[in-house]
Amino acid sequence: SHFLSWARILGKEYQQFLKTIEENQQTLIDEYGATNPAEFFAVVTELFFEKPKGLKSNYPQLYNQLREFYQQDPAQYYTS
Repeated sequence: SHFLSWARILGKEYQQFLKTIEENQQTLIDEYGATNPAEFFAVVTELFFEKPKGLKSNYPQLYNQLREFYQQDPAQYYTS
């Protein structure tokens, strides 16, 4: 189902993001997203619309889930 895929991918990406933050590694996603899963969703949603190509290239599965959720593909409209 779409929900299970959504939950699996979002959960996996959130856990990987937390690990990245703990290891003080650079990430495209703002550190505030580590606050909790809801904030992670909010932060990646901002990236989806503001820096879609960066999100798509660095987190393709997450980008695809957001593309399906919002029924939009903003990366196709941006050249940067």
